[in-house]
Amino acid sequence: MIIQVTLMTCHKGVDLHAETAARVMRHRLDGGAALEGLYRAEFHTLWQDGNESAPEAVARLLNVGRFFNPNKHHQAHFQRKTTDESWHTATARGGILPSDWPGELIATDLPAGDVGPYDRLLGGGSTPGAEAVDVCAFPLGETGPLLSGVVWRMVFAADTPDPAALAARLAEARGARDGLLINPHMQGWLIA
Repeated sequence: MIIQVTLMTCHKGVDLHAETAARVMRHRLDGGAALEGLYRAEFHTLWQDGNESAPEAVARLLNVGRFFNPNKHHQAHFQRKTTDESWHTATARGGILPSDWPGELIATDLPAGDVGPYDRLLGGGSTPGAEAVDVCAFPLGETGPLLSGVVWRMVFAADTPDPAALAARLAEARGARDGLLINPHMQGWLIA
């Protein structure tokens, strides 16, 4: 059994990266007009090696200061037990993110609410009738003990045909009017 530990963080205020990307997508990319919202959370995943507990590993990430600033970020710590840690391999280009990723919530600084911490980190859930698609992007070929990346949540109007395909097209940079969030030569990505 492999224990995957994930720290996810998001901005407490306006995320200028997401706001700027959403504006470009809506006004410059084919199909971008259907985008109602774009949200972003950073993730940092490591695989527990048995030498330290999951809370100790996350505490180390939180204390470094590079991954989390309590003045500007919210955070949540998840843990996932699995027999396969290969979801982020080089073949992960447009595939499906494991359904139980990032795992069970262990701790968070978010106040209790109607929506779970994973959804609150990604914009608070979608509005009624809207279609939300998550795109998880990370560097290809990462072999270190820590995998860092970004989860983008794209929220589309309810009448959007095939939101998952549109999310993939808006995310993967292929030309001047196709894609913005992922460089397919350097990054892998999975869709949830």
